[in-house]
Amino acid sequence: MTRPFWVVMLLLSSPALVPTASATGSLESGPGFHVASFPLPGGTIYVNLPDDLAPGDTASATVNPVPAGADATDQARQREGLNAYGVEIAGQRAPASVGVRTFTVPAGMATIVIRLLDPRDRPAGEVKVPLRSPAPPPSSYRVPAVGQSGGPLRITGPFDGDLSNSSVQIGGKPAQPMAESPRQLVVRGPEEPAPPAPIEVSERGRVIAAGTYRNVSVRLSAPLTNLLAGQHTTLTITVSGLEGLQDTLPVRLTNQSPDVVRMEGGEEQTLCVRPDEVSTTGAWIKTRGLTGVHAGGFSIHTDLTPPGARAESSVMADATLHGDLLVRLQLDRPARTGGGQSLAAGPYQVVVRGTGERGKVRLLFWRDGKAAGTADGAVLKQVTAGSICDRRDVSDALQKATAGSGDRGFDELGFAGDSAFVVRGEGGSLRLVLTTSEGIFSIEATLASG
Repeated sequence: MTRPFWVVMLLLSSPALVPTASATGSLESGPGFHVASFPLPGGTIYVNLPDDLAPGDTASATVNPVPAGADATDQARQREGLNAYGVEIAGQRAPASVGVRTFTVPAGMATIVIRLLDPRDRPAGEVKVPLRSPAPPPSSYRVPAVGQSGGPLRITGPFDGDLSNSSVQIGGKPAQPMAESPRQLVVRGPEEPAPPAPIEVSERGRVIAAGTYRNVSVRLSAPLTNLLAGQHTTLTITVSGLEGLQDTLPVRLTNQSPDVVRMEGGEEQTLCVRPDEVSTTGAWIKTRGLTGVHAGGFSIHTDLTPPGARAESSVMADATLHGDLLVRLQLDRPARTGGGQSLAAGPYQVVVRGTGERGKVRLLFWRDGKAAGTADGAVLKQVTAGSICDRRDVSDALQKATAGSGDRGFDELGFAGDSAFVVRGEGGSLRLVLTTSEGIFSIEATLASG
């Protein structure tokens, strides 16, 4: 039987799980959850808990006995044996067959104890789970737009900690619950990759959050999974379910066995899945070379990171402009220049000319063949911050913008003649903005209204 995705460190392909040493049993951590594992002769009992537990919380865990047998008969017999065990969470006991467990975290504690009890109710294993400092829940719900097939899907928001009254529907199908705290709900994502589908989060029978969710598959393969020292093989990373991808998707690659193999590009690296690199079938493929250090098997993990919100800012271009740029302007209301010159509503021709200072320009307004006024302006360069892939995209753009330094003409920065300023109202002023087609540079100036 295949074990649950979120509780097993699979060779070559699984989200990163961080092992924690324990005298009996073991504890692993993933995005949004902890997993306590108790191996037994007939299988393993897993306990999934939120990773943000704090003293005083009402929270929920799921207990999952997984038989080790390969055929149905063995599995049925082993499951019966596993279900005879008990699981105690924070002092509250129940049979292992009780899947969803809601409990209260005692106040004044630094850890809670997950204890396995044998069929005679005697302690058979124990794991301590660390607690965090108490924190208020978020004021609103946040539903992820993308996740990895079969992996944890973490929804943040003000929950009541009771998993029995919460549910998540993805494409009209229920997602398997994992854990809940007052600050988050964690469920297991669908197994198969799929294009964006509606996702609904409900609590106490009422929909509290909704959005669109893309289920992405990340699969790793290699011709050789055991290497000798100095031996080479090729790791192939295949990401699927990317039909209609709009934003660059970061995929984290981590070599969990650096003492056994070395990975081309670094033992920890982020691959940037860009929309223009996705095939017509919705797949993206990349390879990395692996070189053996010592004989043995190796483990490579993947972790898919949803694209983050981008924050944009602008800086003065490091260029001294020469020549003239002739553009158009349409004012829908009267305005005044910084020098107090009045500009009536209507069409204008504007000559943009460098001042001899880096990044600074002067705008000369003309109407009906006569000079109407002047205004000071600047050439700005756009800078975007966000995920590491966003920063790489910006770095690529800035490399294209090397013309933004030195002594340059307007055309070298990408400005085109006879284009038109966009006029934006900002309180009691008008902002004139002329942007290049690539969106890297802009010429901007401010006029006062009226």
